[in-house]
Amino acid sequence: MDPAYLSSRVNALQRELLEIAEHNRQYFAKRSHSPTATAQHKELRERVYQIRAELYALMERTAA
Repeated sequence: MDPAYLSSRVNALQRELLEIAEHNRQYFAKRSHSPTATAQHKELRERVYQIRAELYALMERTAA
């Protein structure tokens, strides 16, 4: 796999995780949440699981 692609993809995923972390800070700073905010938070939590799976797959491919 192309090292430049890997570096670019990992950097993009790191940026996305940082954005999700900021969302989490803002979300948990509030006591109550609208249904929309709760749904968005759930979607972002699912996205974290997707990112983790993608990073694991990238590690597996580069290790082989």
